[in-house]
Amino acid sequence: MGSLLLFFSLLFTLLIAIVAAANHQPVAVNYLFGVAEVSLIVLIAGAAAAGALAMGLFSLYRSVRSVLKTRAEKKRWEELQVRLADLEREKGRLQAELDGLLPVAEPAGEGEIL
Repeated sequence: MGSLLLFFSLLFTLLIAIVAAANHQPVAVNYLFGVAEVSLIVLIAGAAAAGALAMGLFSLYRSVRSVLKTRAEKKRWEELQVRLADLEREKGRLQAELDGLLPVAEPAGEGEIL
């Protein structure tokens, strides 16, 4: 899956580069504070780079969130394992206490009637 994604990414990058190279005439870009003349190839490449940067940052955010969630789940798992061990020890202690409180039944003899 990763190599397929890399292949399509490179193919898309090559397509953008071909389109950008074919469009090299200057264009006017209107900003909030003025107008700038830039080559269309620079504008296309800049827009593609900005999109790639935005997707990279989004991916980084998701990765960090995933790592933090995994870390929290691992901590919770360890807490539950400790709690389980405590409960098992308590169960054994209570079972031993219960066994000490219950009367032991005497086995019936051969001639005895119950």
